[in-house]
Amino acid sequence: MRRHPVGFLPLCFAVLCERCAAFMLVSSLVLMLCERYGYPRVEALRLAGLITAAGYLGSLPGGLLADRVLGHRRGLLASLLFLMAAYLLLALPTNTALWPSLTLLTVGNSLFKPSAHAVLRGLFVRGDPRLGQAQLWLHVVINVAAVLGAVVAGVLTRNESWSLAFAFATATVALGLVALVLHRPRAPIGHDTPPTTKTTQDANPSSWQRVKAIATLSLAMLLFNVCYGQVEGSLLLWTQQHVDRTLLGFTLPPSWFVGLPSLLVLLSSPVQLSILPRLQRTKSASRLVAYGLMATSLAFVVLLPAVSLSRVQPVSMGWIVLCHSMLVVGETLVGTLGLAQVLRLAPTRWVGAVMGVWFLSGAIGYWLAGEVGALLITMSPTYGLLLLSLLPFVGAGIMSGKNKQ
Repeated sequence: MRRHPVGFLPLCFAVLCERCAAFMLVSSLVLMLCERYGYPRVEALRLAGLITAAGYLGSLPGGLLADRVLGHRRGLLASLLFLMAAYLLLALPTNTALWPSLTLLTVGNSLFKPSAHAVLRGLFVRGDPRLGQAQLWLHVVINVAAVLGAVVAGVLTRNESWSLAFAFATATVALGLVALVLHRPRAPIGHDTPPTTKTTQDANPSSWQRVKAIATLSLAMLLFNVCYGQVEGSLLLWTQQHVDRTLLGFTLPPSWFVGLPSLLVLLSSPVQLSILPRLQRTKSASRLVAYGLMATSLAFVVLLPAVSLSRVQPVSMGWIVLCHSMLVVGETLVGTLGLAQVLRLAPTRWVGAVMGVWFLSGAIGYWLAGEVGALLITMSPTYGLLLLSLLPFVGAGIMSGKNKQ
């Protein structure tokens, strides 16, 4: 990380703090809606999907606001203030604070997501190959935050200490805000003799080519999020009911399994950071994203035997670990490399808006994830898994077709 611009480390720390607080909420949201606010499971799944989708949906107007009015840095600072207020409301011991806090969360996330990535893009001149590496490092940082957030949430909410958990989340976001306020941004510095990669060979595609590429990558992200959204929804509930969560005499909290993909990312990060740049030099971005969607499809195929076994007795945690391992491959190739390619294709004046489009696809994906999760409660688990494996498989076919054009 020493080779990156000075502003990269404060940005990473701010993202670490924000994502840690966010995953404290995400990893326990469905359980909180059921246990703290009394929602039935089906409604909790749908509401959780809508809450997650709302933050992504608002990224398009949020990105435009950051592009045209606030500026990306001020948009990032404002987003953290909104998020602090939201978590503070959730810390209050009253049920009436739920909807005001969710409104503030939506506003904060709508600004944070496009602004953070636009600030990242602004640290590098166009064509700087370090941007892809920076995106990988940021991916690792986000997953460190996810593990920390899920573990802290599991510990603090074990006895339904919701107020304490969200007071901790408020303080965490405040730390990230302070780090950004203390740092003064500098102009980006170029990188000498950037190496040629498959993702940068076509350095100046036409506007129409850019639009098609961004649209196709956004579709891939949508399909991936429909599946990945099950981690904090239907897969969480299935793990709670059908997986033997006992390890060395200790029963693992269900929320810890929401952070499991992030833990797997951290364990595999040395391999990712060494192998992925090599793959980018030999494979096109669309082909790598297609591989990621195929891995996402396999994540649900491997659970088919476990669903049959769970009808008799709780199954081993190994099944859910295998499923999440395949989702991690998909997340890295679709979410991280796909996003890096979108950042490369985005016109400088419209980075926030393009990020809004990218996250809009995520919003639709997470909304559909909530609907599919609710549907899985009422249908055969086998049919549900087949549906979830089919969607990314179709997406992989579309990406492969684009690669051949």
